[in-house]
Amino acid sequence: KVDKLPHGPAWSCKKVSIQGNQTNENGQLLHEDIELWTWDPVECIRDLIGNPLFKEHMVYTPASTYADHEGLHHVIDDMWMAD
Repeated sequence: KVDKLPHGPAWSCKKVSIQGNQTNENGQLLHEDIELWTWDPVECIRDLIGNPLFKEHMVYTPASTYADHEGLHHVIDDMWMAD
């Protein structure tokens, strides 16, 4: 049933060897091989913008909002809020 869910951008996996700040019994720094799973950020944005479920929630222009009627206290609480 999981395979029937909509798919987004593909995952990619890269093997990375990281070195820590602790040493082993021989005084050598410890290291560990890990898997780094990522998405292509451009594909993620393309998927989000192209998804009809988000159509009414997308904002493409800056907006200004004020906490008072005089316009003295500018509210910036979302990334599209601007001067």
